[in-house]
Amino acid sequence: MPKNLLRFFLVPVLLFVWLSGVVYAQGPEDEPAVINWQELKTENFIIVYAESIEGVAPEDCYCGIEQAQFYATFVDGIYMDLVGVFGIELETPINLRLFPTEESYYEINPLAKQITGVIAHALNNRGEIAIALPRTESLSEEELVNNMRHELTHFFASLLSDSKLNTGFQEGIAQYLEKPDDLASNDPALLKVAMEDDRLLTWAALDKAEQIFKDPQVAYPETLSIASFLIDRYGFPTFLEFIKATAHEPGYRSALETVYGKSADELETEWNAYLPDYFAGRWKINSIYAFDLSRVTELVNGGAYSDAEVELNEIIALLESTDQAETLTEAESLLAKVHQGQAAAALADETRQALLANDYQLTVDKGNAAIAAYEDLGFRDRIPEIQTYIQRAEVGQQAIAQLQQGEALLDSFRFFEAERQIHDATVVLQSLNNQTAAQRGSELLAESVRRQSFVAYGMLVVGASLLIANSVRRVLRWYSANPLEVEFS
Repeated sequence: MPKNLLRFFLVPVLLFVWLSGVVYAQGPEDEPAVINWQELKTENFIIVYAESIEGVAPEDCYCGIEQAQFYATFVDGIYMDLVGVFGIELETPINLRLFPTEESYYEINPLAKQITGVIAHALNNRGEIAIALPRTESLSEEELVNNMRHELTHFFASLLSDSKLNTGFQEGIAQYLEKPDDLASNDPALLKVAMEDDRLLTWAALDKAEQIFKDPQVAYPETLSIASFLIDRYGFPTFLEFIKATAHEPGYRSALETVYGKSADELETEWNAYLPDYFAGRWKINSIYAFDLSRVTELVNGGAYSDAEVELNEIIALLESTDQAETLTEAESLLAKVHQGQAAAALADETRQALLANDYQLTVDKGNAAIAAYEDLGFRDRIPEIQTYIQRAEVGQQAIAQLQQGEALLDSFRFFEAERQIHDATVVLQSLNNQTAAQRGSELLAESVRRQSFVAYGMLVVGASLLIANSVRRVLRWYSANPLEVEFS
């Protein structure tokens, strides 16, 4: 049997059954033989193991403390890892019962007789995990650890969902939280074949446990792909919200729509479209153990700093609770870049506001600072926009200087030069929507007209005065020249 096919038969099956009475194993003559159970306590577990079975030779059963001691080396660590992932704690201690023979395991899990790959199951209603030790003999230590991780995940998912999360999503998340120490064993080749053969189950079919157990070679990798899709596309925190929502929604469909804002049918269509990418390599991505930062990196590099900040804060919280130190460092570096980008964006916005407020020097200062900040980030998309603000501000500065020069010319009675400077500056300031400065230009033009009128009136007065003075002078000169003629007349 190919390794990847074997893996799916080894995926533990979630069964809700009652463990009642004393567990027996078959003795040499098919008579019940009482198991002598013993306990080994850890911080969060009571590991129940068989010290011996009456009438059964030690070599015919997995009896003794050795297996219990082996599980004691890692179960508490797995529990604390999952506490960090789910953000909740279970009621402890949890029973971990190690069945010494296959027959004793059949007493509580008859399905195991039919499916040889079943090695364990979770009894959520009793807070107990049951493992058939004879069936774990061929498994590696990593596979045994993942087996425990899988079963404990069922406990956490059940607690979050008030035991209402359906089997499909239960198995999907339980597989997803198995640590992918051997990526080759996760290869979804069987699922791809099933898709090509049109054997994929609908999400509605996966809502029924019997459908999953009927065709586990397809159902198990399919449920994993669905969990992977939802987490890869929408994030692990959102998937947790979905699990929680199933506690109070009438079904998985309404829980999906409540949390994702899309119908189950829409999400199922998206999943079908996602599968080619999944087969091409997205199956290697795992938010808990091999987080993929490519999407949020694209947001940062694209200048979508607000969206990136929200995602990175969620990602960093998740990475802090998992063993991904290198990825955490990278995510924190991206968040620092986001903060730099937000600072640069703030400078760009302040540049625009300064221009709208007609503070041209501030516009130039803020704009140059924003450009330097974006250059430092290597993000240049907004630089042309900022350069436009700076150019308009510099034009405004020149217009203000020209207006001041025109006013000085006006004070020097160089009216024609003054009017040309003031008029040109006013037109520019109006185009910049600097109403205050443009109004000042209009007032100076009006002042020029007024002053020119005063000058013209003054010149008329002076001219008239000169004319009168000249006439008086001529009269006086005439009288001076003809005194007698005036006297005798």
